[in-house]
Amino acid sequence: MEYILRRVHRAGIFGWLYVMTLFHAFHFYAVHFINSSFLETYLSQDQVGFMVAVSNALTLIVLLTTVLFLKQIGNYYTALIVTGINFIATLGLALITDIGWVFIFYVLHTIMLPVTLFCFDVFIESFTKDESTTGSIRGFFLTISLFAALIAPIVSGQIVGASNSYRYVYLAGALYLIPVLTLLVIRFRTFTDPQYNVLSLSEMVRSLRSNRDIFHVTMAHFFLRFYFSWMVVYMPIYLHQVIGFSWVDIGYILFFMVIPYVLIEYPAGIIADRYLGEKELMVTGFLITGVTTLGIFFLTSTNILVWSLALFMTRVGCAFVESMTETYFFKQIDGDDTSILSIFRMLRPLAYTVGPFSAGVLLYFVSGNMGLQYLWLILGIFTFFGIINAVSLKDSR
Repeated sequence: MEYILRRVHRAGIFGWLYVMTLFHAFHFYAVHFINSSFLETYLSQDQVGFMVAVSNALTLIVLLTTVLFLKQIGNYYTALIVTGINFIATLGLALITDIGWVFIFYVLHTIMLPVTLFCFDVFIESFTKDESTTGSIRGFFLTISLFAALIAPIVSGQIVGASNSYRYVYLAGALYLIPVLTLLVIRFRTFTDPQYNVLSLSEMVRSLRSNRDIFHVTMAHFFLRFYFSWMVVYMPIYLHQVIGFSWVDIGYILFFMVIPYVLIEYPAGIIADRYLGEKELMVTGFLITGVTTLGIFFLTSTNILVWSLALFMTRVGCAFVESMTETYFFKQIDGDDTSILSIFRMLRPLAYTVGPFSAGVLLYFVSGNMGLQYLWLILGIFTFFGIINAVSLKDSR
């Protein structure tokens, strides 16, 4: 442990950002895949989609005002406050059983997550001085986060399987935030804020439309987030209720599903910096994801290895798309471009508003196992539309 701490200290402020990102990722992925199943103990399948959509619609409103908070109290205090609120909300989900409070805490938890990630982006962009290293830096941060994505679902699956309760997972999620809060206070309280530009929503949209490349990479990233919104909300339900896997099995399936992110994203960032542009890898990613998701529609096997391989292949494509869209986008902006950054970070709640709502509408009319199965056919076809934006990008090399 002492050796690890020395290495982190030698890496400077980025070292502590790495550690903070790791613990926050453990928090995120601990509860990420069980949220929908937890909500389903109170709601029907279509209502789960509508609940997720409403929560993320509120998140959009909060993200629109985030830059105002940065100007008034700075990035450090904004990060500290929203992480503190998230800690209380996650702890509330673990301890409170009243249905009204559960929904309030879930909404608060949903809102605070992207705001925290936005603040982390400001930290990273402010400390990144050489844009030629953006791909490797972003790829490394993604790899750190996804190390947690490997471990956390297995831990969560074991917890649910042993206790038959989702609440202990939220308790673990709250505990993961304690090191994040501690590091924020110790290492980032003297952070010097860049000049933040505050734009109205209409000005944000005009700014987005005026830059052809930022528009297309933003749309490509939206297609990816939309894909995740259906997968995260309904794949655990599908695996558990339709295919019949236990939560322990699902934990292992999710472990294998996430492996491509760890193997691909950091090397892909380096390749994009030194050899190829992001465009080619992005198109490849969309093709792989679309084809393999269409395959899930026809998959009826109950073999854990078959499902692990199928979801592994979907994430091979997603890893290319995620790494390349993030790398390409952040090569276009600086730390003070917070309005454009706001748009990029609003894509997740926007996708999680549109995605689960549209899935909820489908499941309302085609309920049961058939409705869940047809989600993957529609999602696979939808994914191919991301290729249009990817090929429209100006090559970065």
